[in-house]
Amino acid sequence: MKKRQFRCALALLLLLTIVLTGCGSSGGYSGSNPGSTPGNTPGNTPGTPAGSKDPVIRIVPASTSGITYEAYDNGYLRMQIPKGWTVETPKTNTFSGYTFQLYNPNDKDYMIQFCLAMSGFLKSEESKELYAALYSAAAWGQMPAIDPQTTEQYYRVWNESAAVGNQMINQEFFVTLPEFEIIENLGQTPLGGDMLRGSFVNDRGEPMQGLFTTTVVDVGSFYVYGYDLAPLNTYHNIMMYAPDAEFVNWQPIYDYCLSTIEFTDAFMIGFNSEQNTQLASVQANAKIYNEMSDMIMDSWNRRSSSYDIISQKRSDATLGYERVYDVETGDVYRAYNGFMDSYSGTRYQSVTDDMYTCVISGYIEK
Repeated sequence: MKKRQFRCALALLLLLTIVLTGCGSSGGYSGSNPGSTPGNTPGNTPGTPAGSKDPVIRIVPASTSGITYEAYDNGYLRMQIPKGWTVETPKTNTFSGYTFQLYNPNDKDYMIQFCLAMSGFLKSEESKELYAALYSAAAWGQMPAIDPQTTEQYYRVWNESAAVGNQMINQEFFVTLPEFEIIENLGQTPLGGDMLRGSFVNDRGEPMQGLFTTTVVDVGSFYVYGYDLAPLNTYHNIMMYAPDAEFVNWQPIYDYCLSTIEFTDAFMIGFNSEQNTQLASVQANAKIYNEMSDMIMDSWNRRSSSYDIISQKRSDATLGYERVYDVETGDVYRAYNGFMDSYSGTRYQSVTDDMYTCVISGYIEK
């Protein structure tokens, strides 16, 4: 009798452990392929286990569950990218300010934008006005002021910077971030700037979420009429984003891609030929992006859960979903609205609030 009680207690403890794990095994990433998460294979409809009375349901895996990677190399930049994605550079590009976008060619709401350096920012609105008056033809006078000189302020004036940048290269390349708001500051990167979690809306007014960083550097002083006209530079300008409800799924994939960035010897020769004292803070090497990737993942895992819970609930309500989890695997799914009302089994249960921070493994459809 005691042995039977022990076995029952052990089974109950195992079940509680699985439930309390919450996000299951699909919420993190390790190794070289964060997109290869455990769970159902694409197109799989789980059957009913032998002897089980749980009904058969149809599960469509999340788009991130089948991500594979391919090597990208344009002679200057090497990195691992999701298979089928596009890397694009502007028509006018430099080594010292090397810029590229990595995005899904079918939907540019899924993107990483990278710019090694930007220059020409002034330190105050007064300095900007004086500079523009003295040097009206200079491009630097058109860039916005960053006051105070912080990562947060840089992104508050980013849309103005993007407009000027696009005008300078005569191309609509730099993206804008309408209605940009900072959700939280996740802390300092190895390069000195902060990592911001932010939100904005796309051109259809739909909510977006992402991570944003840059390092603002004061290169010196040059006073005219009492105003400092020496410019500010920004380095390692990186933004990565996706639709608000999906960013939790895409963040580890973006983070992995960032960690693989490597500039070739040919790039470094060109970079060093352009480099001057103003660019001394730029370090274009793989070690930097590995360190930044580690910091991003660590900060992301320590983020506040309150925004996730509110935004994910709002998204589910808007799109007509309810959220459930598999008590056997811990995987979280979006199910059609009313699923739990019609479901007669025990394997899937409604999520708790803390599970709204978890990666979505797939969708339960009728």
